[in-house]
Amino acid sequence: MSVTPPVTTVKTSTRPRLFTPGPVEIPNRILRALSQIPPHHRTDVFREVYKRVSADLQWVHQTEGEVLMLAASGSGAMEACVVNLMSPGQKALCLVGGKFGERWGSICKAYGVPYETIEVPWGHAIPVAEVEKKLDADPSIAVVFGTHSETSTATLHDAKALAAVTKARKRLIVLDAITSLGVHPLPQDEWGVDVVVTGSQKGLMSPPGVATVSLAPWALSAIEGDKLPRFYWDLRKARKNLPAGESAYTPAVSLIYAVGEALLMMKEEGLANVHTRHRKLGAATRAGAQALGWTIFSKSPADSVTALEPPAGVDAGAAVKRLREIHGITVAGGQDHMKGKMLRIGHMGSYDLSDIYVVLGALEECTNALGRPCTGAIEAARRAWEAA
Repeated sequence: MSVTPPVTTVKTSTRPRLFTPGPVEIPNRILRALSQIPPHHRTDVFREVYKRVSADLQWVHQTEGEVLMLAASGSGAMEACVVNLMSPGQKALCLVGGKFGERWGSICKAYGVPYETIEVPWGHAIPVAEVEKKLDADPSIAVVFGTHSETSTATLHDAKALAAVTKARKRLIVLDAITSLGVHPLPQDEWGVDVVVTGSQKGLMSPPGVATVSLAPWALSAIEGDKLPRFYWDLRKARKNLPAGESAYTPAVSLIYAVGEALLMMKEEGLANVHTRHRKLGAATRAGAQALGWTIFSKSPADSVTALEPPAGVDAGAAVKRLREIHGITVAGGQDHMKGKMLRIGHMGSYDLSDIYVVLGALEECTNALGRPCTGAIEAARRAWEAA
């Protein structure tokens, strides 16, 4: 006979915990790297750091191409891709399955770039056959802008298959990997992905402020020639300065130290092990939440973040609020039409199984407090972790 855990009215934590889809919690080792006195960015000391971090970014992207760092959020890198890859009069194809897929279209619209879309309901992956059909029907499409892990819906799209389709048709594909790099396998060169963008505050477990654009070896020339107006986002300047270990403009020096330390941690763990750990984290979170009556929103779940719809009679917004106020845990709610209808638990970066126990134990207490008797989250998570 199961026993329903008691409901508490006393705060269970004296420190805040982040389980958002970014920014993520920053490990102490990275905080120490961040806190050191930064050198001037035009010195040999920093040039060597810049070169090392750039090389380690190539490692995590699994590319022989070049990875360019920008002082920006991931959206800055997305905009840089549009202005550096699109020529006047060219058409783009934007793959839309959530809030961040929509952002590609918003950037194209802002620059007057004509574009088509393939849209799917939130929580569904982009059908690769539809991309194939659209490209065959419209030879004027030059670049496909897509998302690997859609943060707003916790949905993983098939990057390998999408790249195969675009490569066979000699079109460029640009993937937002902001919540997938360092979480899911994404071997850029092996899969034929032309351009990948990411940000520092997700799988790279660092503060926001560094964005990257990874150009595969064969895509380096794609930023040359007559493109859209560009100045700060001109990636040609970044490429020109990279061999010397410098950026075109003032870099985010302290943040680059943080990213560098994060990459060292990932290299010590091993990239395959990083991916395996995240696969297990995703499986454990989904299983534990389902044991409490919550429903997995995505039909193609990512391992970076889990989107959950509440059991009948439980308000998702109230659960988000109680997690924060009673347990000191910050998760994210839904966006746009899903606002108040879901919560999203982030588990990318340095999280381990004990962290998942913490957030699931708190979610179990909140679900009981909000009127849905339940138990068993921890055991379900443990079993899923072992099986994944």
